[in-house]
Amino acid sequence: MDTYLSYIEERIAQGCRFPELIWQELKQRGYTGSRATVKNCVIRLLFPVGKAPLFQPPVRTMPCPSARRVFGWLVGWRKLAVDEPKSADHERFVQALCKIEPMVGEVRSFAREFLGLMQRRSPRQFDRWLKRLSRCDAVEMRRFAQSLRADLSAVRAAFKLPWSNGQTEGHVNRLKFLKRQMYGRASIELLRLRVMKPN
Repeated sequence: MDTYLSYIEERIAQGCRFPELIWQELKQRGYTGSRATVKNCVIRLLFPVGKAPLFQPPVRTMPCPSARRVFGWLVGWRKLAVDEPKSADHERFVQALCKIEPMVGEVRSFAREFLGLMQRRSPRQFDRWLKRLSRCDAVEMRRFAQSLRADLSAVRAAFKLPWSNGQTEGHVNRLKFLKRQMYGRASIELLRLRVMKPN
């Protein structure tokens, strides 16, 4: 461990506080020791006995938001911003997130563009967007592109036709919710009563 001590100190000075990540980096540099040894070393360096800790936890200026709320901020979904006057804080949060992980910025751009295409109903621009999405660095976005291609005729119809299956999906969602509430303990007759006579 002494051979790699200076590297660990350097990484901590750079702001890395994750023993797991440091252990992975040390393995790439030839370290053959255990993960627990690296963890103990990092903890000793961060919190030396009888001395002031090297690492002061950052002061959180806002509560940690849910993934759904962050998604709303990322794509600029106004419905999620109701009763949230601190839009400057949200924008700072999004900018910091994109700076920490540039891929988030790329995904954000694709998601915002997709929502705009759906609102404007532009199938030609959608085709160009789908080609670019297939080359995105994020695996999840490439999977999303594959799922869109698998059902391309339905996706194109969504751009052209005025109808929506939102009402059907709502009823399916309600049925699943009722089913989960009963945890399989009730018969189909009770489920039928709850669906047909909700009051």
